[in-house]
Amino acid sequence: MTVNRTLVSRATAAALCVLAVVLASIVLIPAQRTYAAGTTYYVSTSGNDSNAGTSTSAPWRSLTKVNSTTFQPGDVIRFEAGDSWTGQLWPKGSGIDGSPISIDSYGTGAKPKIAGQGTVGDAVRLNNQQYWEIRNLDVSNAAPATATPGENLGDFRGIGVHGDNGQTLHHFVIDSVDVHDVTGEVKWVGGSTANNKPGITFQQGWDRSKDTGGIAFLTGVQDITAPGAPTVLDDITVENSTIKNTSFAGIVTKQYAGDAPGAVYTGWGKRATANDPNYTPYTNVTFRGNYITQANTSYGCNGIYLTGVRGGLVEGNVIDRVGTSGVETNMADSVTVQHNEIMGTHLAAGGADQNGLDPDIGTTNQVFQYNYLHDNGDGILLCACNTAVKFGSVVVRYNVVTGTSRWNLNMSQGATGTVANVYNNTFYNAASTIMVTGGVAGTATLTNNLFDSVPNSPQFLQQSTITYRNNGYSSNLTTVPTSDATRKVGSPMLVNPSVTGPYGDENGPRLGTAANFALQSGSPFVDAGATVTGNGGLDFAGAPVPIGNGPEIGAFERGAPGIAFTDTFDNLATGALANGTNGWRVISTNNDISVVETPSATDKSVRLTRTVDGGGTDGTNLARLFSTPLQGLVTIEAQVMRNDTQAGWFGLPYVYNASGTQAVSVAFARGQIHAYQGTTDSVVGTYTNGKWYRVTLTVDTVNQSFDLDIDGRRVLTDSAFRTSMPGIAKIAWYSNGGERGSVYVDDVRIARGSAYGQ
Repeated sequence: MTVNRTLVSRATAAALCVLAVVLASIVLIPAQRTYAAGTTYYVSTSGNDSNAGTSTSAPWRSLTKVNSTTFQPGDVIRFEAGDSWTGQLWPKGSGIDGSPISIDSYGTGAKPKIAGQGTVGDAVRLNNQQYWEIRNLDVSNAAPATATPGENLGDFRGIGVHGDNGQTLHHFVIDSVDVHDVTGEVKWVGGSTANNKPGITFQQGWDRSKDTGGIAFLTGVQDITAPGAPTVLDDITVENSTIKNTSFAGIVTKQYAGDAPGAVYTGWGKRATANDPNYTPYTNVTFRGNYITQANTSYGCNGIYLTGVRGGLVEGNVIDRVGTSGVETNMADSVTVQHNEIMGTHLAAGGADQNGLDPDIGTTNQVFQYNYLHDNGDGILLCACNTAVKFGSVVVRYNVVTGTSRWNLNMSQGATGTVANVYNNTFYNAASTIMVTGGVAGTATLTNNLFDSVPNSPQFLQQSTITYRNNGYSSNLTTVPTSDATRKVGSPMLVNPSVTGPYGDENGPRLGTAANFALQSGSPFVDAGATVTGNGGLDFAGAPVPIGNGPEIGAFERGAPGIAFTDTFDNLATGALANGTNGWRVISTNNDISVVETPSATDKSVRLTRTVDGGGTDGTNLARLFSTPLQGLVTIEAQVMRNDTQAGWFGLPYVYNASGTQAVSVAFARGQIHAYQGTTDSVVGTYTNGKWYRVTLTVDTVNQSFDLDIDGRRVLTDSAFRTSMPGIAKIAWYSNGGERGSVYVDDVRIARGSAYGQ
C-alpha cells in the first residue's frame, strides 16, 4: 500500500478486552469532555465572498474575507487544492483546549498556495491567538530580485506566530506544510559592521537578529519602554513539513529580551545565570520529521534555531545543505536533539560556523544523541563561548560524525562553569586535519569515543580542563592524546566506512546508512568501553548497552542493526491465511483470517473477521512470536483499517512480555483509538470506518517506555508500560471474547531502532 511518509518515534499503548470471561469486569471509558462542533468554511478562487462559505458549492473567494472573520473554537478553514492566493492569510480568533481552530485543504491536487511575494512580513500570520492547527498549505514570501544581490531581502517569514499581550498562548501545530522561497534578511547578533552587505547586517543584538525565515515563533512587547509582563508560547509542534530556501532560518524561536536601543531590558529570552529569575522561556516545543534545505539560496543560515525554550525535542529531521548550523540551541534548557540526519552544512551570509550541531551560549540540560552528521564543514560545536555567561551543561552521545572538512569536534567552551560530557560517539575522519579543537575554560570529559582517521596526525586539543578517558584511536594515529591513560588503539574494523549513501531526503532520514560505521566482531573496541553512569541504555541503532561484557567504544554495539522484518502480503494467494505462512502465527477458530484484495489485487492486506466466540484467550489472532525476546528500542509499524459498523474491540496491536502479559496496548473500538499509559486507559484519537491509519509504536524495553504515532503525528511520548517487559515476546493484532467486527492489517514492519530511517 502506498502510504504517507511516517516520521515518528517511540510509541503507544491501548486497551483491549482479552477474555470473554472477564467482559463483565470491563470498566466503561468515562465520558470525554465534549465541545460543540465547529463550522467548516471553504475558500476557492472560483468562489464568491457573498456566499455563506459553509459548503464546497458556495465557498468564499478571498483572503480578505477570511482575514476579516473571527473564527470560533472547532472551526475549520479549508482552501481548495490547486488554487493560489497572493498576500497575507491572517484569520482572527482563538480556539480552546481540545477544540482548536484549523486550517487545511480540500479537494484533490497540489496544496493550496499562499504567496506573500515580499509585500507582507508573514505570508501566514497569527498574533496574540492560540489553539491553532495549520496543515497542507504551500507558503512562500519572496520579494522580486533586483540587480543588486541581497537588496530584495527584508523582514519576511513564511509562517509567523507572534505575541505581545503578556499572556501564555497555547497550542500551535504546523503539520504537512511546504514553506519555500522566503527572502528574509540576515541580521547577526555581533560581528563587525564593516562586513555589512545588502540584506546582511551585523551588531544587531538579540532582539533585532535572527528572526526571519520559513517558520518563526516570536514574542515582543507593545512598548519597549514599558514592557509589562512576558508573553510565552506553549505547546508548539512543527512536523512532517518541508522548508526550502528560506533565510535567515528554516525554523526559529525567539523570546523577547529587551536589548534594542531605547528598550527596558527584561531578560525573558536571555539569562545571566542558570537560575536567572527573569528568564521566561517558551515551553514544550517539538520539531519533528521535517525536511529543511537551503541549497538554492546564498542567505540561508541555521536550519533550526531554538532559543528561549525550556522543554524542547528536535527529532527525525533531515537538514540538508544549510548555512552556519544544522541545529543550534541558545539560551535554552532541557532540550533533546536526536535521530536527525544533517549534511552539507557550509559557510553562508557572513557567518563563521558550518556545523551539524551546536549547543550554544546559555544552554543547560542539553542532550544531543543518535544523530547522523556527514559531509559538513564542521561536525559538532560546543559553543559556550560568552565569557560573561558562566554556566552550561550538555551531553553529547551516540552520534556518528563523518566526512567533516574542517574540525570534527570544536569545544569552544570559553566560559568557566560549563560542563560537557562527550561519550560513545564515532568520528570517522577522511580528510580533516583537526579532530578535537577549541578551548575549554569549564570542564569537558571525553569517554568511549572512537576516533578513526585516514590522516595520521589530526589535532587533538590537550589541556588540563579536558579529560580523555578510555577512548579508541585508529592505529595509524601519531597524535593520540597522551593524557588518555586508558586509551585503546587498534584497527576499528568498521562495517563499510567508504559508504556513499543512501542519504535522507524529503521522505525522511536514512539513519540506517550510519550502521556502516558500526564495529565488526573481532574489533579491538568491542567490550572495551568504560562504564558511564546514566548512559541512556541504548546505542545509535537502539541496541541495549552493553550487549557483551562491557560497552563498546563508539556509537554502536557490535555489528549492524538487526531484527528487520516486513510483510506487505502482496505476494500471498487470496483466501484463508494458513498458520505459519511467512512466520505468522494465525488463530481463527470459528472465525476468519484471510488475505484479501484490499485495497487492490496488487496491494493486498489481511482481514480479521470475528462473528462468534472462538480461539480462547488468543481469539482471532495474527501474531509474530520471538523465541528470543526483542530488546532495546524496537519500532512496530502497520497500516490498519476498521471497515464495519460493530462496536467490537480490536487490539491493533498489543505487545507482550515473555510471560504472555500485555505491556503495550493499542485498540480501535467504537470510533475511538485507545492506548494504555501505565495502568490507565486513555482515548488518544478517533477513527473513521473505511480509512487506513498508520500506527507506529516505538518500544524501549531498556527504559520501559514507548511512543505512539498515528499517521506520523505523535499522540503519546515516553508512556509507561502496563507491566514490566524486559523483552518483546509477541506482537498481536487481534480480538477475542464477545467482541465482533472486522479489521484489515497491511504493511507490517518490525525493526531495531527508531522509526526514523532504520
